Amino acid sequence: MSRTNRIVLVVGFVSSLTGLCLVALPSVASFVSLSGVARTAPIALVGMLSFVLAARYVAGEAFSSKAGRDENRTRSTEFPTPEHRPRYEYPGAAFARRLEGIEWTDRREEDPIGRLELRAELREVARTVLARTEQWSRTDIEARLDDGTWTENPQAAAFFADDVVPSLSLWDRVRSLWRSEPVFARRARYAVSELASRFDGDDVSSDVSAAARTSVEDDPTVTTRSFWDGREGSEHREDPETREDSETREVSTGRTRGVAAAALGAAGLGIVTLRPALFLLTLFGITVYGYARAVSLPTQTVSVTRTVSETAPDPGQEIEITVSILNTGDETLADIRVVDGVPTGLAVSEGSATFTTALRPGKEATFSYTVEAVVGVHAYDPALVVTRDVAGVKKRETLHQSSETTITCQLQENPVSGGGLQRKTTVLPGQVRSRTKGAGVEFHSVREYRHGDPLSRIDWNRKAKTGEFTTVDFREPHLETILLVVDVRAEAYLEPATDCTKPVVRQSVTAAYSIASRLLADSTPVGVTALSPRSCWLSPGTGDVHRRRLRELLLGESAFSWDTPDSEFDASTRLREINQRVPLDTQILFISPLCDDEAREAARRLDAYGYAVSVLSPDPTASPVSTRTCGVGYASLRRQHRLKELRNADLDVADWDPSESLSGVMSRVS
Repeated sequence: MSRTNRIVLVVGFVSSLTGLCLVALPSVASFVSLSGVARTAPIALVGMLSFVLAARYVAGEAFSSKAGRDENRTRSTEFPTPEHRPRYEYPGAAFARRLEGIEWTDRREEDPIGRLELRAELREVARTVLARTEQWSRTDIEARLDDGTWTENPQAAAFFADDVVPSLSLWDRVRSLWRSEPVFARRARYAVSELASRFDGDDVSSDVSAAARTSVEDDPTVTTRSFWDGREGSEHREDPETREDSETREVSTGRTRGVAAAALGAAGLGIVTLRPALFLLTLFGITVYGYARAVSLPTQTVSVTRTVSETAPDPGQEIEITVSILNTGDETLADIRVVDGVPTGLAVSEGSATFTTALRPGKEATFSYTVEAVVGVHAYDPALVVTRDVAGVKKRETLHQSSETTITCQLQENPVSGGGLQRKTTVLPGQVRSRTKGAGVEFHSVREYRHGDPLSRIDWNRKAKTGEFTTVDFREPHLETILLVVDVRAEAYLEPATDCTKPVVRQSVTAAYSIASRLLADSTPVGVTALSPRSCWLSPGTGDVHRRRLRELLLGESAFSWDTPDSEFDASTRLREINQRVPLDTQILFISPLCDDEAREAARRLDAYGYAVSVLSPDPTASPVSTRTCGVGYASLRRQHRLKELRNADLDVADWDPSESLSGVMSRVS
């Protein structure tokens, strides 16, 4: 107990006793016959002291509460939320953030950087779109953008024709009082809508979807392990009977927070106003506060058992999870709550992974829920068990790891046809023209004979004609080597418009395995690495053992997990590592949604290193909906601009619409 709490408890206790004494024996006050300052000063002093201590207590509680929120603002303070898969950023969220950065106060700035950067960026996109769709010259495009004749939409035309800080009409000034969106931001939405409609040929709404505005504002999914690691004060123990490992800690529920301050306030008010009845409230508050300090939790002796209906399911298969809780102690657990450690990639499709009950000694309770299998290795976190006292003032949290539970959903064997790589191979599968001369069947050059050259490579015809010994060099047969570089940076974890629960990274991983399977079937050495803050590397190789290692890496390596990386990452560092480890005659297939400029620069840097680089880009902006929002349209325009830049740099780029099979995409570009 802290010093302040001890003072609070003592003052409150003394005040309560004084009040009870005055209530029970009013005649006691007649023995003290003080008058004037001598009578009122002690009473006022004690009353003010009570108020000061109450204020200090409230301030201390508020400060500690704020510090706790700042430290744990990314997780729930009550219970984990592992039942739902994490929400990933919607493709239009970047544009929504750009618009939110435009404020009315920007008008006061001499150079509003946010407005200038957005208009310069959209102007470059407009040049590309209008040159492709209207076949106008660069001069005509610039002139039409400046005078607003490139479109009939007045809002879109004014975005480029007017100033970044447009003059406001009287109506705009009045509307700004209740509308938070500035005129410049509204015009930007209409300009993007018009450009995206022209580029795709489909209608694009000028609205920003709710999914784009809220996808990054949702509370993150909190697993039992991350919930536990976010707090301190745990200790490890092992049950000698069940050999069950667990970590436990005692936590206050905060239900009595503020009771001590209220008791002191009532005591101070009773002293100052000379109303003894108020001391009864003080006594009640001190009693509750004392109970919260003195109460002890029952010993938590709980055994948790988890059973799984299928540990190696197929994708999409329903798996039933059954959890049993047994009270192995001698005391009744009045309030016990269990949160099972559902892995991040699995989502509960039926039932609930949380359970609340009361257990007598020796009794057992069971609950079940269903999850849907998805590709990957999903290791269960320990179950979180929370027990409370009868009043719910204190609770004990325990992390139970009775046995390891892992669900492995294998990648489907679906090798693609076509390579989709830059055409540097020979007509023989898996072979490439080698720069190394030596033994072979394809002529390379003729040189002077050297001691030790094989007799089979001496040009005997020239020896017969000229008498000179010469040696013929051939091109040595050489298998091509492929390295798959999968973009799994945090920026690549986008929600495809066709599936709001699986990030586009999962599509990239599936494509990597399908392509690797086809290459390994042709005995082509293939390796895998990840462009990610989580290191991952598998050197190129062939054979069944290498195929198994590659599959296990794509399934279980943390770089390809369902969790978005939360650490900062410099892609140039990882690219330099690739350049140091990979020979220049290796072909690189870069698999990335190209959702930001850093992905484009990664492909160009690999090309600058001298590698033959090809790009496979799953499109997260493709949508089956007839009308898309301007946020998705903006993301699509920016992405198409990056694809064009890579193609202009002579890189082979395959744009993969999710509605098209991977085999069709690879065959089309091979």
